[in-house]
Amino acid sequence: MEGPQLPRLAPFIPLDNGEAPGPRCGHTLTSVHISGKTPSEYMLILFGGATALEGTGNGGGSGIRLAGATADVHCFNVRTGVWKRLETTGETPTPRAAHAAAAVGSMDV
Repeated sequence: MEGPQLPRLAPFIPLDNGEAPGPRCGHTLTSVHISGKTPSEYMLILFGGATALEGTGNGGGSGIRLAGATADVHCFNVRTGVWKRLETTGETPTPRAAHAAAAVGSMDV
């Protein structure tokens, strides 16, 4: 007996990299639904992260640590496939990596 046939997905290729973030690790990427827009918008909010790794990680006790923490914020529009760098207002968050974020309603906290 054959199992159910699952749909095949086409590879996703962003239409325009726009203001895409550079390589990093230790960042957060949070899905946020923007209601009240037509069509409905889904965004991915990228915050912070480290742009470098330091150490050897060869088991000698020094390990690897994150370096070059950032505080930049980027938004990826899931529908259009476009990245945009966002400017924060008010008190700017401090640079950080290996942190956590969660969406509450349409807010990223």
